[in-house]
Amino acid sequence: MPTKKQIAAFKKQGQYPRKTKNWLRYRQKEPKEFLEFRIKKLSPTRQLVVGKLKKTGKWVVQSVMKKRNLKKTG
Repeated sequence: MPTKKQIAAFKKQGQYPRKTKNWLRYRQKEPKEFLEFRIKKLSPTRQLVVGKLKKTGKWVVQSVMKKRNLKKTG
């Protein structure tokens, strides 16, 4: 989990959550810390972005993704 300081920095960058067309992405670590990424589906509405760390080679969560509720009213 990101620290309060990291969340504040991510919010300042417009990255917490980062909104895409269909997803809200909650960054856990900076992308520059990773060599490669993969998506792991948890459910139809939740996914994880996992990445291989440059320093250790371990796979850890980079972002948590939650499906956006795009229902239109009216």
